[in-house]
Amino acid sequence: MKYLPYGLQLTFAVALTLGGCGALARQPEPASPGVIFMTVSTDTSVEPSQEGRPAAAPADVNAKPSPESRPADTGFNLDALDLNVYGLSYHPDRKTVQRLHLDNEVNPGLGLHYELVTDARGITFAEVGAYDDSGSHWAKFAALGYQFKLGEHWRIGGALALIHSRTYNDGAAFIGMIPLITYDFGRIKLNTVYFPKLGHTNEVAAIGFYLSIPFRK
Repeated sequence: MKYLPYGLQLTFAVALTLGGCGALARQPEPASPGVIFMTVSTDTSVEPSQEGRPAAAPADVNAKPSPESRPADTGFNLDALDLNVYGLSYHPDRKTVQRLHLDNEVNPGLGLHYELVTDARGITFAEVGAYDDSGSHWAKFAALGYQFKLGEHWRIGGALALIHSRTYNDGAAFIGMIPLITYDFGRIKLNTVYFPKLGHTNEVAAIGFYLSIPFRK
């Protein structure tokens, strides 16, 4: 360099100086192969993706329990069932019943009384049973009736009954309206029925008495 003119030496020195400064500047290093740079977010307000968790089903306030979770409804209420124990009777026309041999006034038998509908006004009921009637024959019957509630204990109404006995209607089954009054003692009920005189179907009137024993828990 000492053989160069002074002007060229100065120019060459400046160029080397500038080139050295550029070489000393930090250059960005290329990313190494296989290295992945990740950015971690510090924003906690971001919710996780819905794809990473199952969607919650909306609550259905009108949803009903499945049949497996409900007790079976048998439709039968034991508290509505009574056992009827017959019974005694009285015939006001004493001469006629003795002449016709219809004076049997001890009338044992059994039956069932079931309350179909009960409300504040009254009771709809069904009855079936059999008893030894005034002519000492077995009378079988099935009835559907209604009684109004009078106060806490009294009930008054009647039943439409299908009756069959050799004593009545020459042994042919018939339908009759039977008035019925009940006094409810709680654990026992006293019933009074009236069998009106119906020409050839029932030749003498009779008043019957029987008890009802509830099947309550």
